[in-house]
Amino acid sequence: MLDFHPLQLEDLPRLRQFFSYSGSRICDTTPGTVFIWRDMYKTEWAIHDSSLYFKVFYPDLGETFTLPLGGGRPEHYRQIADYCCRRNMPISFYPVPKDELERLQQFFPNSAAIAARDSFDYLYRAEDLKYFRGKKLSGQRNHVNKFLKTYGSWTFRPITAEDIPAVKAFLDRYASRWDKSAASFHEDIAKTHEVLDNFQTYDLLGGMLSVEGKIAGFSLGEIVGDTLFTHIEKADRDYEGCYQMLVAQFAQQFAHEGVHFINREDDAGDPGLRTSKLSYHPVALLEKYTVTIEEPCAYCTL
Repeated sequence: MLDFHPLQLEDLPRLRQFFSYSGSRICDTTPGTVFIWRDMYKTEWAIHDSSLYFKVFYPDLGETFTLPLGGGRPEHYRQIADYCCRRNMPISFYPVPKDELERLQQFFPNSAAIAARDSFDYLYRAEDLKYFRGKKLSGQRNHVNKFLKTYGSWTFRPITAEDIPAVKAFLDRYASRWDKSAASFHEDIAKTHEVLDNFQTYDLLGGMLSVEGKIAGFSLGEIVGDTLFTHIEKADRDYEGCYQMLVAQFAQQFAHEGVHFINREDDAGDPGLRTSKLSYHPVALLEKYTVTIEEPCAYCTL
């Protein structure tokens, strides 16, 4: 029987091992994404028979389950069906990657699947973001060249423990300048501070771009499988070409041999962000679905 507990930061070292079981490249199956957004979406976890289950609450979806990590899918589905049947609640899975959709609906034939475009992840070839080669990326390359011509004294290097206070001060300046009313913006800033305050626990890759000794931007992410995930990216737009430079340098620094793709996550339905992410020419939009089953007791073992 599944016994769920609120997800806390101190759970990360214990649960990290399970994330290697996921074969999907969506960001929702990475430790960084799960823990950074755990409070915003009231994430709970349970371990049963060497598999990790997450239950997540989204305001527009209610309680949902992610596809569990570890073990066999049929056993997962039966456990979740039993849990929901006992509570007389429908089953809702989110996000379900496209390559898992058929297998899920084979087990739950009377299910409904709806694509959520605003949550599709943008996947890029690592080589494309490193150097912006070719005609289609000439715009990004021009921004980088403008940066190089304008700012002669610049550096990009991995973030160390000694850099954390300066990076946090930059983050505060960024937050005060671009303050938005959306709860997700404030949660993003708060959790970025948490990541920086607990840099060793999160164990993310971090890089910072500086111009004439002043921080102009930083990125935080992690590698899972053959993909580098960019979870957090902040830059000072006063430096022309700063974002493009940050994207390229982060890729060059951390997308080493064996890392073929970079996931820059979704656009949350923001038109400006969508335009920006499309301008980098993704090789794929990773589709995500919400799958609902109204009668869980038809599939349970009770």
